[in-house]
Amino acid sequence: MRYNTEQRELSFDEAKDKALRLLEFRAHSERELTDKLRRAGAKAEDIEEVLDFCRNYGFVNDRAYALKKARDLKNLKRWGIKRIKSELYAKGLSAEYIEEAVAGLDDDERDTLLPLVEKKLGGNFEKKNVDKCIRYFIYRGYGFSDIKSCIENLKTEYEE
Repeated sequence: MRYNTEQRELSFDEAKDKALRLLEFRAHSERELTDKLRRAGAKAEDIEEVLDFCRNYGFVNDRAYALKKARDLKNLKRWGIKRIKSELYAKGLSAEYIEEAVAGLDDDERDTLLPLVEKKLGGNFEKKNVDKCIRYFIYRGYGFSDIKSCIENLKTEYEE
């Protein structure tokens, strides 16, 4: 079976329609939208015009996107600050917007982390289980010292 590997070039109207269809489902950063339009076959000058159109109508706003995405990752996925920053960088957002978004999360990570660690460990403080828990939360963007202090706090609670 042969696949058509040649890609036709999109006109401006087709590129605009493609962008609006993408934005209909979820918000995108400017870089995400640019990459998707480029892969679809839009010309660079058409992509810039489409982005201008989307900016003018408020369909694309990297600052608002960064704030909402950071809040969602913190509240829904329970990720730590480091992982949130990494995810936002991957979306092509500027460092300024990322720092602003992360600063808006203001609550202490340990308050979020303690019940998560307690649930993950389930009272089992064997070395193998503790190491697994530490790896799990480091991957999710929490600091090692925060994880370790939560585990120590839980150990003292369970010993009492």
